Amino acid sequence: MFRSIWLYLLLIVCSPALASPNHVFFLSEVAPPYYWIDENGKAQGVNVDLAKALKPLLPFSSSLEHMPWARAVQETLDNPDLVLLSLLRTPNREDKFEWISPVNHMQASLVRLKQEKAALVNSLDDAKRFRVGSIRGYGSASFLQQEGFEENKNLALVAEPALLWKLLYMGRIDFALANFETGKYEISDAGFDPNDATSEYVIEELGADLFIATGLKTEEDKVKSLKNALSILKANGEYARILKKWGLEPIESAQ
Repeated sequence: MFRSIWLYLLLIVCSPALASPNHVFFLSEVAPPYYWIDENGKAQGVNVDLAKALKPLLPFSSSLEHMPWARAVQETLDNPDLVLLSLLRTPNREDKFEWISPVNHMQASLVRLKQEKAALVNSLDDAKRFRVGSIRGYGSASFLQQEGFEENKNLALVAEPALLWKLLYMGRIDFALANFETGKYEISDAGFDPNDATSEYVIEELGADLFIATGLKTEEDKVKSLKNALSILKANGEYARILKKWGLEPIESAQ
């Protein structure tokens, strides 16, 4: 099912003759509490609710799809009318996207299993003595590489959160770099007990906001319509209700 959806979306975005000028694709990755498929095959999460709430407020049609995040980010850079619903805003991305609206604040930390002894990690240099995992395409992964972590040495990169937590719980890595509050959803979804994990070291440099964002090729009128729709959701309280429903704190002051 996932493969068929991905191939369909790839065909749409790569074929101008098939793309509709009056449509946008909202993109998410499979990452609770933002997006996941429940036991009944139904999509759930923050991004699902946001996409539904935005739909009637837009002067064009819209739909929500999911794909691996590194692919989603690249497709959004290369093609118009693709909107990422939860993109980490980082300095190296600042000039590459139109930042439509903040969603919530993220704080990343190195997460380990409680059964393991405290590693006494007080800095990134300390962490380089261990195996750290992250998601390929994430801003946090790029940050680790810029700080001198090397793939296949002390850095393991995977395609999705479920694989990251599997590596940690199977003892293949010492730490997973993640937001532990949302990571608890991911851990449970991957079939593990989040009570068996703990945050060891908070990386202050990675504290940042998640944004709804689109690429620079999306028409200005569509960007304005998206910003206006988000402002309406924030003004009428629906935005805050959606975030709080899934245990997240909204950024109330930003429009």
